[in-house]
Amino acid sequence: MNKKILAGLCLWSVSSVAIPVLAADSDPQQCLECHEPIEDWAGMTPEQIIEAARAPDNKRHEANMALTDEQLRLIIGVLIPPK
Repeated sequence: MNKKILAGLCLWSVSSVAIPVLAADSDPQQCLECHEPIEDWAGMTPEQIIEAARAPDNKRHEANMALTDEQLRLIIGVLIPPK
């Protein structure tokens, strides 16, 4: 019984990390079609990048409106790894 509980807890822990990653509807490589992250986002925080991506006057980013802030942070984390 204890093994089943431990296995369940492990599976639950892993799924809590994997599900947000799998839920991202946008491919980080899609951003690279227009952006050079090191140049375009130099000196910007992830929050500033998200704010710019969600700007209502930016028609290229209409698909980003369906993504959550957490999904956008994951995409940004892939394109600009932490130092």
